[in-house]
Amino acid sequence: MSEQQLTDQQILAELFETAATAPEESVFIKRLGLRVTLNGLTSSRVDSIRERCTSKKNVKGMQTEKLDNELFNSTLIQEATKGIEVIRNYGEQKEQRLVLKGWGDERITSQLKLSGGDQAVRRLLLAGELDAVGDKVLELSGFGVDIEEVKN
Repeated sequence: MSEQQLTDQQILAELFETAATAPEESVFIKRLGLRVTLNGLTSSRVDSIRERCTSKKNVKGMQTEKLDNELFNSTLIQEATKGIEVIRNYGEQKEQRLVLKGWGDERITSQLKLSGGDQAVRRLLLAGELDAVGDKVLELSGFGVDIEEVKN
């Protein structure tokens, strides 16, 4: 079988298409019966979230910064969420699904009397779940990816 040679333009088109498509993955939080579909985020979005979640104070003439990890993870999760489903009787014949419009879905925020999706993330997920899902968002965003070393 002969392989077709790609033109330079085709190779570049594939590169740009791949770069424009963020990785996507679903996680299932068994305790809640919640399937969350996450997208990777660009570095500028992650940096913007990190900046919004960092408080700056002047202490004795020196500026200190402190990242609010809970707020950072909940904001990351909210912004990376592409879809949410509540699944009851998972894997059984009588499985039921409720598709939500994201963390800010009115059925969540009105029932829990919350002002937005970031509060819903913090209210529904436990601390370890926040960290684990936040880590998954960062992984999908390219953090911790192994880079192969080129040998001459």
